[in-house]
Amino acid sequence: MQREKRSTGELISSLVFFFAGILLILEGKNFISSGEHFKGIFVLLGGVLSSIAAFRFQIQRFFDKWRD
Repeated sequence: MQREKRSTGELISSLVFFFAGILLILEGKNFISSGEHFKGIFVLLGGVLSSIAAFRFQIQRFFDKWRD
């Protein structure tokens, strides 16, 4: 089994999405705890989506293999 080589750009963008997601989730929790529920929910949602986007290449490969 040969492992696919990942580019440096893939790795950097995945790390940026992942850490931005963590920061957004933490900031969203801060907004909610300070009483700004509406803003906090949207920031939390952005953090979750950003964290999921960190795995977009792995998700794409999974579906490509699943489809074939």
